[in-house]
Amino acid sequence: MARTISTETNKPECDTTLTKALQSGHINFLLGSGASMPAIATAGDIEVRLNKLLETSDDKGFDAEKHKFLSALQTSTNALIANSRVAANDATLDQYRQFLTNLSRILDERKTELLPKQITIFTTNYDLFVERAAEGIKTLRLNDGFLRNPAISESYTFQPEHYFDVTYKTGTLFKYRYPIPTVNLIKLHGSLSWRLSGSSLSYHSQQRTIPAAGSADVAAFLDSFCLVMPTKQKFSETLLTRVYYDLLRIFANALEVENTVLVCFGFSFQDEHIADIVTKALKNPTLLVLIVSYDDASVAAYRDQFSRYNNVVIVHPEGTDTIPFSSLNALLSSVVPKLSHEAR
Repeated sequence: MARTISTETNKPECDTTLTKALQSGHINFLLGSGASMPAIATAGDIEVRLNKLLETSDDKGFDAEKHKFLSALQTSTNALIANSRVAANDATLDQYRQFLTNLSRILDERKTELLPKQITIFTTNYDLFVERAAEGIKTLRLNDGFLRNPAISESYTFQPEHYFDVTYKTGTLFKYRYPIPTVNLIKLHGSLSWRLSGSSLSYHSQQRTIPAAGSADVAAFLDSFCLVMPTKQKFSETLLTRVYYDLLRIFANALEVENTVLVCFGFSFQDEHIADIVTKALKNPTLLVLIVSYDDASVAAYRDQFSRYNNVVIVHPEGTDTIPFSSLNALLSSVVPKLSHEAR
């Protein structure tokens, strides 16, 4: 049965569980739409609404709902790319920066050479907050799957086979070798920076003009995105279908590795493909799935979904309290000194 730990009454147990998992395991995070609040609202029941419109063959209504959904995402992203001071964006970006800083410190404190100095973030979010946040953290290398070989055209091609490559610093005199701490960013549903370029995906981060609802430019605006939409009918491009299943396979394989932890935040497990992969992977007895529940009301749904598994831990607040991104960062910050102490 899934175990629950309160951040109030069971805080020592929460710290101990998190510390052990981060010290001795392969570390993975699964971030959902809740991680990008308040800049971007949670997805809510968007999948239900879009699927109903598909089932009734309401193409006009489907495009209108899709336009509304993507316009909100692009509005935030336009401001992010332009470095405009928007309060909601700034608040979200600050939390992502703290998150990546915590990951950098966690990797730096791992003294064992048996585990790679890598953490993998799997996310269903389309936004660019992780990429922007990583720009200011010089102690960490972000691997987003795009191979950035020197080129005049600055055209970067998506090559997921390069995930988990290890880069080393070496000394010219004493020949020491030190792995550079790396975060792999795997966007399971695509990204606002992805573009179809012939038979491949390329990186193309730019602002988009958002057309008014019902205008003649809406169709071109919707076609400009390279995303896996939150519907049962997910795909319109063969290339995107292949990439999607390649990334899901990477996700599934990561959970099969011995001594692995998956920390889930802002994710409701309503995505059937991802929920199925996690459920099947729980047969791995050395896998720990640690779900950080935003509020106490969500605990029952998580407990029911994973009631058969002893290797699921649900961290939750009490009463009307919540666990926003800032609270997750506080939890991570609190375990870093413990990691350093255990390493000695």
